Amino acid sequence: MPISYSVDREHLCIRETWTGMITAKELGDYWQCILVDPVVMVIRRTIVDLRQCRILFSGEQLADLVERIVLPMLNGKSWRTAIVVGDLAQEEISRQYHMLAESYSRDSVFSTPEDAMTWMQTQSP
Repeated sequence: MPISYSVDREHLCIRETWTGMITAKELGDYWQCILVDPVVMVIRRTIVDLRQCRILFSGEQLADLVERIVLPMLNGKSWRTAIVVGDLAQEEISRQYHMLAESYSRDSVFSTPEDAMTWMQTQSP
């Protein structure tokens, strides 16, 4: 799967890595998987590294996935997300996600994983 995650127990966060070409279907399948993981649902703090991927979905497709998958599965729970980007396209989709997720997530965009972790350590779900 082009999107993978691991639990960072030391920092109490989830580390996601996106690699290769990411379609809306792959993101939807991934969200359906991660949002049923009981450990993830307790932590609800994610560092997402997009630097090694190419995003092939639109803002409209992202909005559809948030509406159909994320909102029902979170069921009112909050989230924190630090997004690490490497180019303008990744930054743009991250900003779109920020606007779509503002009802449940506090998030920020960074250019390095270190800056993302520094910010994440000040956040609680």
